[in-house]
Amino acid sequence: MVTDTKADQAMTADVHAGIIAVMASLGTLAKGNENKFDKYNYASIDDFIAFVRSHCTEAGIFIEQDEQECRLVDVAKKDGKPMAMWFVRFAFTVRHIGGSFIGPIRRSVMVQANGAQAAGSAQSYALKQFMRGQFLIPTGDGDDPDKVTTEISANSGANETDLQRKAGRIRKEFLRAVTLEDLKAAWQDNAVDLDHIKRVSETAHEFLGKEYAAKHESLSEKERQIALANEATGNMGAG
Repeated sequence: MVTDTKADQAMTADVHAGIIAVMASLGTLAKGNENKFDKYNYASIDDFIAFVRSHCTEAGIFIEQDEQECRLVDVAKKDGKPMAMWFVRFAFTVRHIGGSFIGPIRRSVMVQANGAQAAGSAQSYALKQFMRGQFLIPTGDGDDPDKVTTEISANSGANETDLQRKAGRIRKEFLRAVTLEDLKAAWQDNAVDLDHIKRVSETAHEFLGKEYAAKHESLSEKERQIALANEATGNMGAG
C-alpha cells in the first residue's frame, strides 16, 4: 500500500506543482460587477477566467468540467409560492500537459430554473466556485449566489415538480405503446407538454427523445419479426 501511495504522488506531482504555481502567482480578484437588486459587487465567471487563464497556461494545467447529474427540484419561497430550482452536480478534473491529473472533484449547485439559461448559470457558478476554492482566490464575496438571492422555506422539501410529473407521464405512455402508431400518437398527443418541457429543460426533453427513439427501435424490430414470421408461415402454406 505504501508503494501505491508513493506511485500516486509521483504521478500527480506535476499537477500539484502547477496548482501551487497558480496560487503563488495570483493576487486578489477585483469585483467589477454589481448586483443592482441586492446592491453588492461580485466577480463574474468571465472575470475569473480572465484572471486565472494565463496563470494556468504558464503552469501547464487546465480544468475539465463534466456534468454528472441534473434534476428539477421544487422549493417554496418565504411567501409560500412554489419555485422550480435546477440542481446540478459537476465533476472537475485538473490536468497537467504532461499527462498527470487529479480528480474527479465533485461540486453541486442549485439555481433558479428560469429556462435554458439555467444550465449555463449552474455551469458558470460551479466553475467559478471551484476555481475560487482550488486556487484560494480572495474576492471578498459572501456565500450567497451572485445574481439572484431568493429566500427559501426551510421545510419546503424536494417535491416532484409539475414538469417532472409531465415528463414521467409521457415516458410511461411511450413505454406502454404496443405499436408504432401508438407511439407516434403518444408523441403527437403530448406535443404541447413536450414543447413546454423543451423550453424549460433541454436535458429533460433530450431524455424523452432518447426514450422515444429506443421504444421506436424496439417496436420496429418487433414488427419486422412479426412480418418475417407471417411471411414464413405463408410460404409454408403455399408449399
